[in-house]
Amino acid sequence: MNRVDIVYGGQQYSLGGRSIESIQAEIDAAILSGTPYWMRVNSGGGRFEDAYLLIAPGIPFAVLRVKPNNGHDIDLDVDGVFNQDVL
Repeated sequence: MNRVDIVYGGQQYSLGGRSIESIQAEIDAAILSGTPYWMRVNSGGGRFEDAYLLIAPGIPFAVLRVKPNNGHDIDLDVDGVFNQDVL
């Protein structure tokens, strides 16, 4: 299952079963509307607990793509600065 994490107000929330692109489109539409928008997210660790985040201009948050850690999906050389000698 796809999961996207959102960091908002120093706390971590998540959305399951959605792509990062669909969430970005929802956020873009909310900001472009010019009116406050409440995004429903999950605040629970092991069970779904509703939380509502206010999406409006000037409110900082981050959207993070979460990938399963199976040893094959981590690209440590994304920006060309990873140094094998440091390990």
